[in-house]
Amino acid sequence: MQSALLIAGGQSHRLGQLKQSLEFEGESLVARATGVLAQVAQRVTIVGPPGDRPKWVPAECDWVSDPYPHGGPLVGLAAGLAAIRGALVAVAPCDLPLLTPATYRALRSAAKGDGAAVATWQQPQPLVAVYWREATLATAQRLLAQGEHRVQRLLDELPHELVERREVALNLNTPADLERLSKTGLAGR
Repeated sequence: MQSALLIAGGQSHRLGQLKQSLEFEGESLVARATGVLAQVAQRVTIVGPPGDRPKWVPAECDWVSDPYPHGGPLVGLAAGLAAIRGALVAVAPCDLPLLTPATYRALRSAAKGDGAAVATWQQPQPLVAVYWREATLATAQRLLAQGEHRVQRLLDELPHELVERREVALNLNTPADLERLSKTGLAGR
């Protein structure tokens, strides 16, 4: 794949600290996620909060800021898709520390047609996906123009394949999630 997007614009209110800078196994979640994406795409672009490029953005990554604050991940996804090149795009959030390149290889193998391949474990995770850029950008822009901001709505509009991936079961949104990660024994896998 030519491009990958890391969606990292959230405010981390429930967690109580910035997810982007949170460390897991000695590296920030952003560095961890961009490292995974760099193994499956030629360029990694981070989409983050409005404003100047933050210090937590790795030097080797491109930067796109959300066009307006608190717009949500659909806004970030649309901004990122508009800024990059390539037909097929890997997408990740910054709060899933257990993602691996194998996640995206499995998604790439399942991505057919003009929609998406989306990771799922108990529920679809539309920010862990491989999207066909043009169709996804058009759909995201249409949804936003209709006032829709839920990224989950993309899956109602785009043809997609679901790929079961257990590593998407643990995202870090609260202090309890951090505690669960340390107790599960999943660290280091």
